[in-house]
Amino acid sequence: MTSLKTRRAITGMVIFLLVLAGAVGSYFYLEKNITIEADGKTLNVSTFAGTVDEALAEKDIKVAPEDVITPGIDERLKDGMSIRIKRAFAVKILSDGKEHMVKTQPDTVANVLAKASISIGEKDKVEPQLNTYINEPVQVVVTRVNQKIIEEIKTIAFETVSRKDPGLPIGQRKVLQQGENGQEKIVTTLTIENGKVVSKNTTSTVIKPAKPQIVLTGSMQVASRGDVDFAYTKKLRMLATAYTHTGNLTAMDTRPRVGVAAVDPDVIPLGSRLYIDGYGFARAEDTGGAIQGGRIDLFMDSRAEANRFGKRWVTVYVLK
Repeated sequence: MTSLKTRRAITGMVIFLLVLAGAVGSYFYLEKNITIEADGKTLNVSTFAGTVDEALAEKDIKVAPEDVITPGIDERLKDGMSIRIKRAFAVKILSDGKEHMVKTQPDTVANVLAKASISIGEKDKVEPQLNTYINEPVQVVVTRVNQKIIEEIKTIAFETVSRKDPGLPIGQRKVLQQGENGQEKIVTTLTIENGKVVSKNTTSTVIKPAKPQIVLTGSMQVASRGDVDFAYTKKLRMLATAYTHTGNLTAMDTRPRVGVAAVDPDVIPLGSRLYIDGYGFARAEDTGGAIQGGRIDLFMDSRAEANRFGKRWVTVYVLK
């Protein structure tokens, strides 16, 4: 009887020891020694957690969706495993009057803007440039650039050009050509950055030249004697004498007659038509040795008429 009890006691003890050994073995089997590298620190951790996520939660280590965890968050833990957390950094983006904060791993400016759903136009400016690789917190500034083109048609006023016309008496005017306004196209290009005009460029193109108005103004001098008006080019004050028949022809090989005057050709060209106050119309056809400078000799039909005329100052008009 005693032997049976003893055997039962021994058997129970053996079973207990086996269970205890299994429990201890399971304990040591389930416990894992790992390292966690995060935020510049390395932690040596003993844990019964089953996954990377559980191990981090156990140590109250928070991760953001943009953080990179190696191995992955759902990986099962293994003894001796090393977990590395690469933190995302913040990038401030100033665009369209707003401030955006984006967490990212090292990347190009272009990709960071894409993550923030910020599109960039062809003329927009970005600082730093789109292809810049960033690996630390920075500020990205987006400047919106637009161009506005303004077109207008402007009238070019015609000019009035005055020309002297010796065929018109002084004081008279005549429109030779009517003036017409022209047109030019003015193109103004405005460069606008973030809603403000930063530069202005203007070009002009003449699409229709203006046609000048040409006005003739009389330069012909006109004198009146009684009912007779005559135009003249030169008015001279001269000392006049008179001569009569000598039997010789004039310097122009014409026969002397009333209406012929002897002149200095350097003063009045031969052949010029004249009007002499107190004598009338004449033609410069003759010369004389004493007729120099401001002298003129007028032909009379008789010696008596020549003597009566004598010597006097007269106004001589060289006719047109």
